[in-house]
Amino acid sequence: MYDEGYYRYREQTRDFRAETDILIRLLRLEPGCRILEVGCGGGAFLARLEQEGYEATGVDLLDEAVESARKLVQGSEVLSGDASDLPFEDGCFDRLVSHHLVEHLPDLPAALYEWGRVLRPGGIMAICTPNRLYPNPRIFDDPGHLHIYDPDELRRAVSAAGFEPRESVTVFPGLWKDRISVKVGVPLYPVFSRLPYFSGRGRSILLSADRC
Repeated sequence: MYDEGYYRYREQTRDFRAETDILIRLLRLEPGCRILEVGCGGGAFLARLEQEGYEATGVDLLDEAVESARKLVQGSEVLSGDASDLPFEDGCFDRLVSHHLVEHLPDLPAALYEWGRVLRPGGIMAICTPNRLYPNPRIFDDPGHLHIYDPDELRRAVSAAGFEPRESVTVFPGLWKDRISVKVGVPLYPVFSRLPYFSGRGRSILLSADRC
């Protein structure tokens, strides 16, 4: 399922690009930031960071993802590794990002503690994951999804691992039919995010937190 064709298709979708834009904002990047992406997939986020002049490193457990990412990036290092056992020294990154990975992890607390280990004190983490409160949960049916979080549950897990949550938003509302949700809800997500009913029920959660 997760081959190069899957990654390239996914990276071209409007919702992927929108999530990437939000993650960039949540990371509050500064000149000279060293950034780690855990679960780098096909490498599109790494490639964007490169283009914007940042030093980026990617890690993924799947060989197919590592190979695909290495084809796409220019200078970024891409390594095979486990999200809960990263091959880096303590405090060697300024920023860490995880894009649609935590729903696949068998032990999120262990992974979050490990991410805190490789982040310097005051470093920033940004996460994107599906939202259990989305009104059409069948779209998350995937044998690789081990747990789908809601915003409060994700904030609690992040806090318990030694992070201070800073911002949490949900995007892409469920609008009665999947086709309408994609055609209308994705491009107009900023409008729906300001409406009380939709503000916590978007398809994706995006959360930022500071390492204490």
